[in-house]
Amino acid sequence: MTDTTAPWHATERTTVFSRFGRSVERVDYVLPDGRREEFYLKRERPAGAVLALTPDRRVVLARQYRPGPDRVLHELPGGFLEPGEEALDAVARELLEETGYRGEVRAAGPYWHDAYSDARRFAFFATDCVKVAEPAPERTEFIEVVTLPLEEFRTRVLRRGGLTDTAAAYLALDALDLLRPGAGGPEPGPA
Repeated sequence: MTDTTAPWHATERTTVFSRFGRSVERVDYVLPDGRREEFYLKRERPAGAVLALTPDRRVVLARQYRPGPDRVLHELPGGFLEPGEEALDAVARELLEETGYRGEVRAAGPYWHDAYSDARRFAFFATDCVKVAEPAPERTEFIEVVTLPLEEFRTRVLRRGGLTDTAAAYLALDALDLLRPGAGGPEPGPA
C-alpha cells in the first residue's frame, strides 16, 4: 500500500527564472507511488502584511495598481522582509513607508502563500494607528492612501476579492475577534 502522505523525493532542480527576489524552479519528483513528475515552483523571500486600524476603526489601505491581477486594488500595507529583518519590524516599516501611519503592531499568524511556493507570509494587525508622516513609497509604488470603515472594508473589499493578501486580512480579523457578525473586538483607543 502506498503511503499517500509520504514526502516526495526531488531528483533534479533547475532554476528557470530569477529576478527581483522571485524565482521559478523546475523540480523533478519521484512520487510516493514511484511515478516521476515535474513541477514548477515559485520561490520568494518571506513577506508580511498588516491590517491597520485607526482609533475610530477605519482600515488603512494602500490603493494601487497590481500587475498580476492587472487592476487597482485596496491592499494591506506590507512587503518583503529585508535580510535579517524580523517580520514585525518589516510590517511596521512598510506601514509607515506606504501610508505614513504608525500603530501598535501584533502578530496574527504565519501562513504559506500557496501549495506550489516556498513563500512564507506573516499576518499582523495594528491598532490605534495614527498618521505621523507623509508616505515614502518605493520607486515602483504609486499609492493612494485610503481609510475605510471596517464594515465597508469587509463587504466592499474583502468579500469581493479586492485585495491580494486575503489570508492575512482574515487572520488579522480573527485575531481581533472581528469575524463573527456583530463582533466587537477590542475597544478602539482614545480619539
